[in-house]
Amino acid sequence: LVLAALFLLDGRTYSQYTVLHSVNRDDTESAKYEAFADGYIRYSNDGAAYYNAKGIAEWNQTFSMQNPHIKVCGEWAAVGDVNGSTIYMFGVQGMVGSVDTSLSISQIEVAKQGIIAAVLEDTTANYINLYKTDGTKIYTVKTSLAGDGYPLDISISPDAAKLVASYLYVSGETMKTNVVFYNFSEVGQNETERVVGGFNHYDSTIVADVNFIDENTVAAVGEDVVSIYSIKEYPKLVKEINIDNEIDRVLFGDKYIGLVLKNSESGDIYKLCVYNSDLNRVCEYPFSTQYDKMSFDGNSVVMSNSSVISLINLKGKKLADITMTLPIQNVIVLGHRGNYICVNSKYVQNIRLK
Repeated sequence: LVLAALFLLDGRTYSQYTVLHSVNRDDTESAKYEAFADGYIRYSNDGAAYYNAKGIAEWNQTFSMQNPHIKVCGEWAAVGDVNGSTIYMFGVQGMVGSVDTSLSISQIEVAKQGIIAAVLEDTTANYINLYKTDGTKIYTVKTSLAGDGYPLDISISPDAAKLVASYLYVSGETMKTNVVFYNFSEVGQNETERVVGGFNHYDSTIVADVNFIDENTVAAVGEDVVSIYSIKEYPKLVKEINIDNEIDRVLFGDKYIGLVLKNSESGDIYKLCVYNSDLNRVCEYPFSTQYDKMSFDGNSVVMSNSSVISLINLKGKKLADITMTLPIQNVIVLGHRGNYICVNSKYVQNIRLK
């Protein structure tokens, strides 16, 4: 009975929505929103504020940044000034620390307990620094542009013990990628720069996306290949598949990888392919609508543009295709299907599909 009910719920379709809470927007169009704890963070060049699911402000922190980027993991968030040198760390209670990196920030990541990883740029080298929530530096990994290459992407494990980075480097006349693993636990203590493994078998394929999809599993997505690595202590390549179509977009979920491919096989322009952590294809869904934003919502994918919210389950069935009354800026996934925070041109609304 339970399985039958779950099966029916998974295929339930939605045609309307109801607004549970609504607050007027008192910010500019340049403000951005990101899911955080049970609500969302609104951030801009001037600061960040956390609002709970009912739209009530829990805290507000002012700062000045030219190019703020946010990363969230559970109940921790970091806002870094990309191309600048400041990072602010936040918990549900508010700001817990900040750091001036002194070097230019190119990327930040945050782990489950609030540890921050930041990629910093110098003229001839790059640094991957790890910081505690109060801004104290824990580790520094130095890489040279001439020897290691340029770091395209990093991802930190939920427990902050491991980190993966993809490096772009020149070999002869060819651009290549090296996927490198670091271990910050006792395992990596005796290794040079805490490197516990590297993989440079990608030939001329550029691997621009690396991501921990659980504590010990990393997905690396190249232009025409997806690799799955296992790393408990030292990394090993578990499985790899080649992708025939051009990859337009990559999205990562809890144990899922979504690829939006340019679709040359039918009349639809795109094809969403979802894989599990074993790289077995779970579903595919062809479509032609241009979507601005896509994200996993448990066992479904939420896709939105300025006027429509669409919902696809992991069997490739469309569950919702709802036209909103005001132009959508963002749809924030709250972790359970059908309940979202919709940021439009006038309001921030907690909505429920029905």
